[in-house]
Amino acid sequence: MKKVLLYSSLLLNIFFLIGFFFLVKKLGGWNYMTYRATTNEIAGTYDHQKNQFDMLPIREGDIIFLGNSMTAYGNWHEFFDNQPVKNRGIAGDVTEGILKRLNPIIKGNPSKILLMIGVNDLLFHSPQKALGFYQEIVSKIKTELPNTQLILQSLLPVNGEVKTMPIKNTDILLMNEGIKEIASKEQLIFVDLHSKFLDSKGRLRAELTTDGIHLDAPGYFIWKNEIEKFVID
Repeated sequence: MKKVLLYSSLLLNIFFLIGFFFLVKKLGGWNYMTYRATTNEIAGTYDHQKNQFDMLPIREGDIIFLGNSMTAYGNWHEFFDNQPVKNRGIAGDVTEGILKRLNPIIKGNPSKILLMIGVNDLLFHSPQKALGFYQEIVSKIKTELPNTQLILQSLLPVNGEVKTMPIKNTDILLMNEGIKEIASKEQLIFVDLHSKFLDSKGRLRAELTTDGIHLDAPGYFIWKNEIEKFVID
């Protein structure tokens, strides 16, 4: 009986190891996994996009949409096709990533920056730590671009019923409270998008998403309508 249990345990461990190595390979191999671990999970997309953005000049008067995938997936130049809009969203980005790519934006002296960042931070940091980095972003922009209008947008809710995810709406609420406090302290515009996307249980409305976090087209039009007055003078 003991031998049967031993062999069964060994067999289960072998199957586990095979499954683990298969998963690692599917996710990009050991080198990629190490890269992700040492870059705070900023996706490889970050470097590719950042390199392109570094070579695409921001011009004085441009309106910059700055953030992660939520921003990146929006066709802002078409939503506001009569405005000098440029999308500087990168999928998977976090507050620290924004800090690392601010200089080319600052150099261009844009007229406005619409910022939405922080939800991916909640995979690795507490809201308090993420808000510390957020404050650094705001301080740097205000110091180096005193004539640029900085508009802070709240994070949107998520819906774990549509798709399971480790991000909690309670943490998002804490982030939004902190962002609102930063906006008040720094005398900046705060746009409460969060409340426009809630269902009766405080989650992202299921009809606006297919994965529980990113918006489908109707959601982007809600977003566009909420910020239009800040984009178009």
